[in-house]
Amino acid sequence: MSDPAPPSLALEDSRNADSLTHLLSTLFEPSPPLHSLLVPSVLLRLTATTTPPPSYSALIDLGHPMIGEQKAVSKLSGKEQGAGPVTPKVVLDRLAHLNQVYCAIYPGLRFITFVAGRPRSAIIPEIEQTCDLPLSPQPLPEDFAVDEPKLDSDEVARRIRDPNGEAWKRECERGLEDVWRIGKARLGTLALE
Repeated sequence: MSDPAPPSLALEDSRNADSLTHLLSTLFEPSPPLHSLLVPSVLLRLTATTTPPPSYSALIDLGHPMIGEQKAVSKLSGKEQGAGPVTPKVVLDRLAHLNQVYCAIYPGLRFITFVAGRPRSAIIPEIEQTCDLPLSPQPLPEDFAVDEPKLDSDEVARRIRDPNGEAWKRECERGLEDVWRIGKARLGTLALE
C-alpha cells in the first residue's frame, strides 16, 4: 500500500478551503463533518493559534475508524493499524467488541489511540485498561470468548462514566490528545513538518 501524495498547503494557501480540506482529510479521515465543522473552524484559527479545537465532539464526528476496523479506512489509517503480519480474526473480533464496550462506558466518545505502528493486538490491553476491565491473555487464544463482558452486563453498567464527570472528561482529553498526535505523525510521514 503506497502512501498518498502529500498535500501541498503553503502559508498563502492556508485560507483556501479546498487546500485545507485536502490536508485535513489526509491527516484525519475525510467526512462531511470535517468539511462542514472542522475546516471552517481551522480556517478561522489557522494563523492565530496552534492549539487544537476546543471540543472533542467536533473530532468524534470526523468518522475516524474504530481500531481494527477493516473497511472505509484511509491508506494512512490502514498502514498505521496494519503494521506487521495479518491480524488474527480473534484479535479483530475482540477489538470490535471492546470498541462497543468502550462506547457504552464512555457515552458519546469513540476509542482513539495513537497506534504508532503497533500491532492491533497491542491495543487490546490499552482499551481494557481504559475501561477498567481485566486484561485478556496475550496472545489471544483462538477460542477466546471475545464478547466478554456482555454489553448489557452489570460489569459494563457499573463502569459507565457520566459525561459531566471528571473520569469522562479525562478520557475525552486523552482521546483528543491522541487525535493530534496522529495528525502530527502524519505530517512527518508525509514530510510536511
